Parts: sequence; C-alpha cells; structure tokens
Amino acid sequence: MKKVNKFIGIVAAGLLFSACSKEYLNIDPQSTINSEQLGSSSAATLGTLKGVYATLRSALTTGYAGHEDYGHKGVLSVIDLMGNDVIMNNLNWGGFNYNYTGRVSTNARAHYPWFTYYTQIKNVNTIINNVDENTDDVELKGIRGQALALRGYFHFMLARIYGPTYVGNESDLSVPINAATLSSKRNTVAEVYAQIESDLTNAVEALEGYSRPSKELLDKSVAQAFLADVYLEMGKYSEAAVTANAARQGYTLLTEAGWKNGFYDINQDETMWGADLNAELTTFVANFFSHFDNTNTGYSEGGNIAIDRRLYDAMSETDYRKAMFQGGTSGAFEGVSYGPYISYKFRDLTTDRVSGDYIYLRSAALYYIEAEALARSGNEQAAKDVLYEITSARDPQYVKSAAAGQALLTEILTQKRIELWGEGFAWFDLKRLSQPVERDYAGTNHPTYGRFNIPVGDNRFLFMIPQAELDANPDILPNNPQ
Repeated sequence: MKKVNKFIGIVAAGLLFSACSKEYLNIDPQSTINSEQLGSSSAATLGTLKGVYATLRSALTTGYAGHEDYGHKGVLSVIDLMGNDVIMNNLNWGGFNYNYTGRVSTNARAHYPWFTYYTQIKNVNTIINNVDENTDDVELKGIRGQALALRGYFHFMLARIYGPTYVGNESDLSVPINAATLSSKRNTVAEVYAQIESDLTNAVEALEGYSRPSKELLDKSVAQAFLADVYLEMGKYSEAAVTANAARQGYTLLTEAGWKNGFYDINQDETMWGADLNAELTTFVANFFSHFDNTNTGYSEGGNIAIDRRLYDAMSETDYRKAMFQGGTSGAFEGVSYGPYISYKFRDLTTDRVSGDYIYLRSAALYYIEAEALARSGNEQAAKDVLYEITSARDPQYVKSAAAGQALLTEILTQKRIELWGEGFAWFDLKRLSQPVERDYAGTNHPTYGRFNIPVGDNRFLFMIPQAELDANPDILPNNPQ
C-alpha cells in the first residue's frame, strides 16, 4: 500500500506537467517559469527539460491506455507487439495492439502515442522559442540542442505511427507540425520529414562539445542516432551510413554476460539513452518489466511474452542470444518451469525487483542501420564488415557473410530483428520496407487471437488520429482510413 500511495503522487505530478486536454494541439503548456528565465537561466531551463524526461518515463500521464501507459518505453513496447516477432500468449495490457484493435480512433491506444509526444513537443518548444540559438552559454546551447533533438524525434515517432512511410508517399498527408508555427491541419510527409531533418541536424550542431551528466539526457551521439534512423527512412542511404557510424563511436559492445543481464541498467555499455528508475519512481504494475519480464511479479509473470518460432530458429546454436529464449519445448530457467519460446531477455534484477531502468536506445541499433544503408548504397563489402563486427561478437562461430543483393539485406535485417527483439524496431521496419505481417503460417506459435496476416499497403499499418483530437479540431480531417 505504501508503494501504491507513492506512485499516485508521482502520477499526479506527471499529469500536472503534461496538461492533457481534449483541445490537445491548441493549448499552451503550463509552467511557472517565465520566458525571461528560460532565456537566461540554464538552471531554470534545465529544470523544464528534465520535466520532459521525467514525464517520458512516468506512468499514466496521458490519461489513456491504462497500465500500458508508462511513457516512451510503453509506446516502443506496444508497437513491437504489432509485428511478427513478439508473441503475447495471454491477452493482457498491450493486447489491443497485438490484435490490432487498438489503432482505431475511438480506442485509447490510438490516443496514447499522440498525447505522449504532442504534449512534450509543446514543452520542448518553450525551450526552443525562448533560448537564443546564438547564445554563448554552453549549458543553454546544450539544453536547446536537446530540445531540438527531442522535437525532431517526437515528430518522427508520430509520423511513423500515424502517417505513411516516406519513400513514394512524399505528397501524402502525415501529421501536423508543431514547430515555429502550429499547424491545425495534417502536413505532407515531405513537410514533416523536412522539419524532422532540420531539427536533428541543428541539434547535432548545437550539441557539439556538450557533455551530459547522465544517459537520461541526450548528447550529440543520440541526436546523430535519431538522424541516422530518419535518413534510413528517407532513403538517404549514404547519409544514414555515415551518421550511424559517427553515432556509435565511443560505445563498447556488450559482453556475453552483459547481454544476458536483463537490460535493466542504464549504465551498461551500449546504452545511449534511457531512464534511471528506482522504487520511488515506478510501480510494479504500470511498468515495462511487469509486461515483458516473464520471471518477475507482474502481468507477464510465469510466461506471457514469447518469441516467434521462426526468429528463434534463425539463431545459430552458437549464438549466445539464443540462450535467453526458451526452446521449442517447456523447460526450466533459474529453477522455474516455462513454456515454449518464452523470453528471458528482459529481467529486472534490482534488489527489490521493481527498480529496473528503461533503456530506450542502444548503440547496437546503429550497426544495422549502417550495414543496411551501406548495402543499399552499393558498398556491400563494407556492409558485410559492419555486420560481421557485431554478429561475431554475439556468435563466435559466425562466418562473414558471402551473400549479395537481397540475400545480404535479408541477413542484415534478420540479425537486426534478433538483436533488437522487443525494443521497438521491427514493426517500423515492416512498414518502411513494405513487408507484411505474417503470423498465420504452418506451425505458428501465435495464439488464435493473434493468428492473422496483414498484406502490404493495408490500412492497418496506420493508426487513426484519436477521436479526442477530431472532436476538438475538425481541420485535421481527412483522417486515416478505417
């Protein structure tokens, strides 16, 4: 009970900061800090920025989606439930995404990402608009750079969820831009991505030389990582490869022991950005590990989240990552019996088992962005070298790829799916690469309610704009199709 009461207080604080309203895109953020303070005081401005980061890792701040609303990590988690590779054995929080009923405008799950990111776009705009871009204050420049990176990244998340992919759809409608001015209407894909690219390139420049106090804040490498992913989405493959390589410099690949250690510590080597949590800042129910840690108390206790058997079978027997998933028959892990294909990848191993950190982004992701971008820009040998660098670190028996063309791209993307399973990449890649959701196949281990196929180009790859936004802002129509 004591734990719950503390959590309620934290949620209340988050709700005050988020300032949710049905008139979502048309309200100003609430703050006790005036523009003069934001423009001149690095301490006051940093406080506003830290409020954004705090809300991103807090639960129930949007007022939508119940216990699956635990901020940015929650969005990444439910998005991964919509692909081929993550299985939910029993419908639970996140099930509306797993079975695709949550994307419609009247469902709270369609509201959740929209309110998560547009709220924080408004808040970072207060920093961007009030801090002089030419300031000589190193701290203020770094804070403004982070705000720009977040604004670009939040628009990127929204564009991928609610809008079509970039290549071939540049003139189609995406999401409204909230930057120098606020659009009440949906901007085109080209306009949205131009804003994203501008924000992130400016952020990289502003963050040059900035040293962050912790991985909860952004630095130049994280802004570069965001930009590399955007370039990949835009088909700017040469730029994606160069930027991804630059972003991963200075980060060491995890050892086998590190990879098998639960992904609960923000301080591990590959973490680029995350949230440093403790028992005072989290809850054992509206929490990532409650939903994805099958070994802990929570919604997945006893074994709810599993890996698709095809992806499990794609792992070599000498790949140590395979040991973090149960095989095709029931078996024991740390003395407890679990069903087939259950995941042991994510485990909160803190003393009280409710204090695990959230890891939003790992440097491992950059290897796959770089390798794919190199392959698509005609430098297949360099792509193989990058793929070998990370895959041989996971599998000592891995032999450098001899594949070419589409076969090489398939190998890169398969390794990406293995490495980043459950971390929020796979569904976005299906959509970007015009690949179908295929769960209904011979021998599938997806349960009946998740056993269906979605063809390329299907409207279900688009989240509908939430009903609360439509009610408050008719200008935003036409909406995403049913």
